[in-house]
Amino acid sequence: MGTLGAILTGALVLLGLAAFIPTNTTSLTSRQHPANSYESAILLTKEIQRSDSGAAPEGKTVVRLHGQRTPRVIVFFHGLTNSPRQYRVLSDSMYNDGANVIIPRLAWHGLTGGTASNLGKMTADSLTRIADLAVNAATGLGDTVIVFGVSLGGVLTSWVAQYRPIDRAVIASPALGLSHLSTTLQTPTMNMLLRVPNYSKKDPPDTLRPDRTLGWSTRGVGEMLKLGAAVRRAADKSAPSAKDIRVIANPSDVTVNRSAIDELVDHWQQKGGPVHYYEVSDTLKLPHDIVDPDEATGRTNLSDPIILELIRGGTPSSTQGVRVIPRVPDRH
Repeated sequence: MGTLGAILTGALVLLGLAAFIPTNTTSLTSRQHPANSYESAILLTKEIQRSDSGAAPEGKTVVRLHGQRTPRVIVFFHGLTNSPRQYRVLSDSMYNDGANVIIPRLAWHGLTGGTASNLGKMTADSLTRIADLAVNAATGLGDTVIVFGVSLGGVLTSWVAQYRPIDRAVIASPALGLSHLSTTLQTPTMNMLLRVPNYSKKDPPDTLRPDRTLGWSTRGVGEMLKLGAAVRRAADKSAPSAKDIRVIANPSDVTVNRSAIDELVDHWQQKGGPVHYYEVSDTLKLPHDIVDPDEATGRTNLSDPIILELIRGGTPSSTQGVRVIPRVPDRH
């Protein structure tokens, strides 16, 4: 029992160290090299596409161009376990509006035969690299640069809004924290997920969606939270760089932590950031993923008009089930 007790004590000490030693996020800043011409932007899109080796056909990076610089260009960032296919309907709408469109495939997503264990290889650094590349390319492809993302893509769009002087960022349900976990436990949980051995829960593949990587990975979730922590720490120190930021909260969402979203918006507002905060009505019963047309529980007939209105620079109406939150409410 003495030996067993020593082993258990040692394990608890190691877990404590894993949870409470701070995680360094200082490397997660932007490396900006915006394209200075349409031609140089094309080269950057090809660089993004070169990383698609091994991806399922429908999981590859999407680049839809009109053959010239356009008044608007939009970058979509997909969610964890998903792929660029997530935006096939929204990208159709924007492309048909005359915008150039980029939907980069995030690292270790959309692979042919990919499993949740692949997601454990994703890093926050790889996410910021692809985000910078996409925004660098977008600056040469259009006059007004707009970025949209949901969930993990929402975290990435938040990072872009903090560091890049884009024209508009639209952020839906960013996974800055885990639902049903108190604010005080978010950081220790992230620290531990990043340091303990990875555990992956592999779900059976969807034969209709070979681009999806079903299941989850503790390390992948940890890296997503690390990126979110980097954004919130940066927002606590300085104003965001984006010229127009629109954040969408969904009270029906049981996946992400609402307090973490409120905290980021509050930091940006306190720094004088151009932030508009919206909440969709609980009566709409929207799922966490409000954009994927293949989502079984989705109601994209309701959410797509809201998203497109925000992307285009308008304000959704109350008749669409959207209200404006003038300031972040005090939840303490």
